[in-house]
Amino acid sequence: MITEQLNNVIEKYNIEKTENIIYGTNIPMPNAVVPTPWKTYVRFKESEFYFFYFDEQGIKIYLRNGEGYIEIPWSEVIDFKISHVFIIGKMSIKTKDDIYKFQINRFVVGCPWIKKNTKYLESVNYFYHK
Repeated sequence: MITEQLNNVIEKYNIEKTENIIYGTNIPMPNAVVPTPWKTYVRFKESEFYFFYFDEQGIKIYLRNGEGYIEIPWSEVIDFKISHVFIIGKMSIKTKDDIYKFQINRFVVGCPWIKKNTKYLESVNYFYHK
């Protein structure tokens, strides 16, 4: 399913460098905390899934369903960090106006392209050169 959605995004936006794409989600923030005498319940905002495209100009973040994207040029990025913990990583993008935080999947069953693309992007430091 993820590969099908990726192929739809690639086709819709005419993406040529498919090795520059990885998959991930936002890091949902709590939107409600309900304490009870027995337990505290925390509700989170919904997770949204994305394809992240990296190149020399910046990062494009495509919605998984292909219904839009945002572009963050490297010239606007003040700080960019990716940390890895086994099969999941965290990505933080700081601009002068916002901080974006995402969880990056380094491996998904049935999607070998994710692992291959992650290795490639790590080798070129995600095209980030500050």
